[in-house]
Order: sequence, then structure tokens, then C-alpha cells
Amino acid sequence: MSSILETLFMIISAVELIVGILGNGFIVLVNSIDWIRNRKVSLIDCILTCLAISRICLLWVIILNSRLNVCEILFYCRNTVALIFQDLWLGSNYFSTVCNTCLNVFYFLRIANFSNPIFLWMKWRIHRVLLIIVLGPTFCLFTCFLLNETLLIKLWEDQVNMEENTTCIFVRNMYAFMTSQSLLGMAFIFLFLVSLASFLLLILSLCNHTRQMKLQGTRSRGPSTEAHIRAIRAMISFLLLFVVYYLSSSLMVLTHGITHSVMAKMSANVLMFFYPSFHSLLLILWNNKLKEASFCVLRKLKCAWNQGNPHSHKIP
Repeated sequence: MSSILETLFMIISAVELIVGILGNGFIVLVNSIDWIRNRKVSLIDCILTCLAISRICLLWVIILNSRLNVCEILFYCRNTVALIFQDLWLGSNYFSTVCNTCLNVFYFLRIANFSNPIFLWMKWRIHRVLLIIVLGPTFCLFTCFLLNETLLIKLWEDQVNMEENTTCIFVRNMYAFMTSQSLLGMAFIFLFLVSLASFLLLILSLCNHTRQMKLQGTRSRGPSTEAHIRAIRAMISFLLLFVVYYLSSSLMVLTHGITHSVMAKMSANVLMFFYPSFHSLLLILWNNKLKEASFCVLRKLKCAWNQGNPHSHKIP
């Protein structure tokens, strides 16, 4: 029974990986072709392209983690490859999260409608706001990069010399390492709270817009209402998948450190793939340019299939 479940989990993970690579790669390809053709790129296309590239990297890092059991390597042996992998893990996680946060803030500033002077200032200087969001938590990220390698090496040395009565040193270094990880966690929490605030304020803007439409006696949905709804759907999908992803990441750490259950590890891997894989498909469906390009590709594939199989459309 366990072998059947393992095979099933492996198939699901492979499908999720293929969907993620194809979906994110499609976003990069369409926006790159559009940039080469028009010699310019819009802010939303730039954010989506950076987001797709970071998620492609994140998918491969997840695959390497599931195949190499790097979590165990990090805590039980001194391995340069494991340290490099940890930096790749932190970097891909950070840039994926910060790009998605920038996307949510972009939706909020471009679609929401408030008369507040602070909102208007942010709306007119959207490039500066996004730059602050990108550079703000980056300080925490690079601080962790600088501290983690030194602290992990010290922890490994302390573990080797535990019989020499270095328990206090080990505890102190472990405390410093956990402090470094907490600093990184604060950066991710900040980005999540920014996305959550953008989501709540966009809902408030939609409520105000709907109230104004009722006062004016308009019942049909206008372009502004449709834009609000599409943006809210995108934000909801991100927030839910973001929570699932980090809960599954925590489960992965627990399985390596406590339970060592193969089923728990594979379940965590399947859940971790949802965030970088299927959210890209939702972004394609909710972006007009990407949606039209995907339909065009599907039509061409259907025509090529019919031409290659002339008997497929004949009625027997």
C-alpha cells in the first residue's frame, strides 16, 4: 500500500512540476516576445516576468530538496553544497514572495479608488513604492546570508566537540542561528502583511464603488467593477496558496527533524508545488494578454493535431 501511495505522490509531483515549468515559462516567453517586438515593457509585464523566473528557480530548488534531503545534510554534516543550496532556497523564496507582493500592491494602486492624499501620493509614485518594497526586506535577507554560513559551521563544530563540555557554546550559537532565522521570518511576514493590507483595502474600494453605483441607479457591472473582482481573485489565490506553501515548508522541516516519515515528506512536497505551479495558471487566466496568447497557442496546437491526424475528425 505504501509503495502505491509513493508512486501516486511521485506522479502528482511530476505533473505539478511540468505544469509549473510550462506555465511560468509561458509567461516569460510571451512577455519577452512582446518586449522584443515593441522595444518596451510595461510595469505589470516586468513584475510578472520576474515572478515567473523566480518561481521556475523555486520549483527546481524544491525538486533538489526532495531528492537530496538537504535539510538533513544541513544539520548533520558540513557540506558546502548544502550551504549553497540553502542560499538558493532563501533567495528563490524571497524573490518569489517579493514579486508577488509587488504584483498585489500594483493591482491595489492601479485599480482602487480613494481620495486619501497618502493613497494618491503612492499612486502617482508607484515605481518608488515598489522599489521600497523590494529593497526594504532585502536587508534582512542579505544579513541572513552573511550570518547563516558562519553560525552553521560553528554549530557543526560544537556538535563534534560536545564531549568536551561545550554545551553552553552550542546553545549560544543555536540561539544566534534561530535569531537569524527569525529576522528572515520577519521579512516574509512583512511582505505577507503588505499583500493582506492591499487585499483588504481593495475590497473596501470595491464596496465604496458598488455603493456609489447603487446611489447612481446603475445595476450592471462596469469595467472598474470587473477589474476589482479580477484583482481580488488574484490576491485571494496568492494569500491562500502562500499560507499552504509555508505550512507545507514547516511540515517538511518537522519531518526531517522529528518524524522522518516518508509519507509526510512526500505529502509536504505535493503541497509545496501548488504555490509556484498552479498560481501561474491563474495569473494567465486573469491577464488578458496572456489569456489571448494561451488560446492562440491552443488553437495552433489543435490545428497541428488535426493536420497530423487526418482521420481524427472523420466520423466512422
